[in-house]
Amino acid sequence: MSLGYKKFSFFEKDERPEHAVPQNTTCSTSGSDQLLFGCSDGHVVVLDRSLASLINFEAHQLAVAHIRCLKRQKLAVTLGTDVASLASTTLKFWNLEGSSSRSSAAPPCLRAIKCFTAKQPEAEITALAAHEEVWPHMTLALGLANGSIYLLRGDIARDKLTRTILTLRPDTSDLWRVTGLHFRGDGSEAHLFAVTQSQTAVFDVKTQTKSVLDEMGAESGCTTLNHEGELIVGRPEAVYFYSVDGRGPCFVFEGRKQHLGWLRQYLVAVSLVPNTSGSGTPLLQVYGLRNKLIASSLALAQEPRHVVCEWGLVIVVQGDGSVLCLKEKELSHKLELLFSKNLYVVALNLARSEEADPAVMSEIQRRYGDHLYHKHDYDGAMAQYLETIGHLEPSYVIRKFLDAQRIHNLTSYLEQLHSQGKASSDHTTLLLNCYTKLKDVTKLDEFLRGTAEDADQPALAFDVETAVKVCRAAGYFEHALFVAQAAGEAQWYLDILLEDCANYDEALAYLQGLPRREAAAALKKYGKSLINHRPEATTALLMQLCSAVDPSSPETRWEASVADFAHLYTDRPQALILLCEFVLNSNRSPPSEHVLYHTLLELYLTDRSDEEANVDDGAGEAATPSAPNTGQPAEAGISSARREQALELLNKGWPLGEEPHYDADHALVVCRMHSFREGLIFLYEKTRLFREVLRVHMAADDHAALIEACVRLGDATRGGDPHLWSEVLEYFGEQTTDCTPQVLEVLGHIEAGSLLPPLVALSSLARNPRLKLSVVKDYVARQLKQESSRIEEDRRQIAKFQQHTADMRKDIQRLKTEAQVFQRNKSNLTDSPLELPAVHFLCEHSFNLRDLGENEKECPICAPQFRTILDIRRSMRAGAAEQDKFFTQLKNSADGFNVIAEFFGRGILNATSITTAHGTAG
Repeated sequence: MSLGYKKFSFFEKDERPEHAVPQNTTCSTSGSDQLLFGCSDGHVVVLDRSLASLINFEAHQLAVAHIRCLKRQKLAVTLGTDVASLASTTLKFWNLEGSSSRSSAAPPCLRAIKCFTAKQPEAEITALAAHEEVWPHMTLALGLANGSIYLLRGDIARDKLTRTILTLRPDTSDLWRVTGLHFRGDGSEAHLFAVTQSQTAVFDVKTQTKSVLDEMGAESGCTTLNHEGELIVGRPEAVYFYSVDGRGPCFVFEGRKQHLGWLRQYLVAVSLVPNTSGSGTPLLQVYGLRNKLIASSLALAQEPRHVVCEWGLVIVVQGDGSVLCLKEKELSHKLELLFSKNLYVVALNLARSEEADPAVMSEIQRRYGDHLYHKHDYDGAMAQYLETIGHLEPSYVIRKFLDAQRIHNLTSYLEQLHSQGKASSDHTTLLLNCYTKLKDVTKLDEFLRGTAEDADQPALAFDVETAVKVCRAAGYFEHALFVAQAAGEAQWYLDILLEDCANYDEALAYLQGLPRREAAAALKKYGKSLINHRPEATTALLMQLCSAVDPSSPETRWEASVADFAHLYTDRPQALILLCEFVLNSNRSPPSEHVLYHTLLELYLTDRSDEEANVDDGAGEAATPSAPNTGQPAEAGISSARREQALELLNKGWPLGEEPHYDADHALVVCRMHSFREGLIFLYEKTRLFREVLRVHMAADDHAALIEACVRLGDATRGGDPHLWSEVLEYFGEQTTDCTPQVLEVLGHIEAGSLLPPLVALSSLARNPRLKLSVVKDYVARQLKQESSRIEEDRRQIAKFQQHTADMRKDIQRLKTEAQVFQRNKSNLTDSPLELPAVHFLCEHSFNLRDLGENEKECPICAPQFRTILDIRRSMRAGAAEQDKFFTQLKNSADGFNVIAEFFGRGILNATSITTAHGTAG
């Protein structure tokens, strides 16, 4: 029994009663998914995985002593005798390509070489080794019974071989038989391990130098190579490992070794174990040296002839020719066996040695962690759970360690989750809560700030929003600020500064460093708090954002709109006034200009009695409550300076000859709501609502302003409305108070400009019962006198026109009924004597024909006057047809009767389409 090695059943026994292994086998080898057996009758049998014969051919005439298979080249090398005489040992090379299917034909023999020559006498060959090279180049080593090694190197096909004898025979021992030869390495790194009964050595194939590894050897069949190219030598007391540099580890196993082999990571050994009879029992054991276990142990009924490892099987040919195989079980079966014995470390090592999938490794570590957890080894359990990250659901582990006493283990697990990028936001929350409960500020700093080389831009390997929330909830505001700033989350950063730290100055400084659009967006959310506590600094920042700084830069060319921030100034109207004034004065056309005018106008007109009084800008306290309503008119609360500012704003926003920069209707509503007379008057005059101007003055009982407005707006020659005087007289006629001075003044203006007919004026004044006749006596007398004068003048004009008309009728009658006698003998044009041909006109003008030229049908003296009369008539007829002009003049005239009389004179009633057309043609 091997000390410290546990036994397991990792292999299952598989007896093969049906097989094609001959009874007379002398040697064996494996490779290229085939088993090869050499026989005493010179045949070689090639078997497949089912141990069925693929090929059975005669390699030598007598016996096959040794056989080797070259896996890369699919070549078989046999050593045997063909005739019973000296110098008959022959090496033959067989091409096994295509031997995977059953065939009765022998594979081709590529070359046959005599082992010994006349210079090298025949000797007993006890070992054979072949080095893998590219055919036909090859290196062969023949171990002899006399302790020498016969080395053949060169081109096998052309028989260009270099034969060298290497000496192994020790000077102090008689046990010089070569029992094992093994090549390792390629090219210049090729070495040859050589073992005799009393020595272990290694040769450099290139230089043929010898290095003794051990002064002890081994029996035949007790040497092999592992997968790393190390020599394994089995002796009765132990198994030794050798490299080209010297002896390595040794493993103590009982019993005299008969066979050694290597299967994957297992050492296969057949040892003769003492029994009660004293003869010893052959025991086949499979050792897992890395994991210190015996994977299988099987007592053999007879000493084996051959032990071969291929296809993951250990194939044993026993003395009686029977064959049994050991087949390794699936990894899952082996692990379940280990789990049942709580051998989790062994299971881990086994899985690693077999290069198991990560999922399998994770399952082993989970089970191991559960085992340690139930044994209350929480640190050990956590060490295993940490290895399962990425495969095991984190909640499985977290639930086990939620107890406050195991918070340190939970913290280490959560840290590893984050370092591998497998953490969710919930894991981040839990880890930060662990840090805060442990009050481990150092760990918290290390986690949040990361391990990035650039401290200004650390790598944040966690959910930023979760970290900020947890740090704020736990009162770690500085840490929350760092995370928010490192993540570039301006909103969270400002939330913490203003809501948790109340650090308004730093918040403003941070906003100054943001791009204009981002800063404006942040101020929409946080501006209320900043304005209440730092009104001047916040307003200054808004002034920058609402005005263009550098037109060449797209970023600074963008301007914020004051309208987006006006609602933030409910407690700081004075600061809003400054902002609006600055933007209006700085920008020619600011965004939402009309809203800017509306806001500023309303601020100017708002009652200032509730304006903040005891506000310290530095401390940023809230405004005091507003004073109670005193019942005074709204205008009384507006200072004269504010009214002047409001009126100036209205004038500025409506330049002469341009459209207004604000909504006039909205401005009218604001002015009316705040009883701002000056503004109302300005807006009504701009919109030509002159009657509304009068009503404003009437509502205020401001008679002087009312009369002044009529003088200014009632003159039709300057685009005014003369009907305003009528309304003013009606107003004074309806007054219950004595308005004599005002009436006299109005009548004076009407009389001076002949703005209203006397009858209209007197009718309006007659409604006032308190108005005495003496007030209008002089006015009536003057108007009567003027009317009498006009009547007399009209009579004289009528008589004159009647006489003129009668004369013209007489002339027409005379011309129609009497002959016209022309007595003039000189031309009226040149005063020269008339000569035939001469032209006489009815106007009694005479001319020589040559004086008239082409215009002989018109009197050159009377024609201009006649044309003037015709033009006047055409103009009057055209004017009579323009009805729109008639109604316009009628509406704007103070004396409508005169307008009607004038158009009657032009023939407006006769202005049909026919007469108009004839008049135009004439």
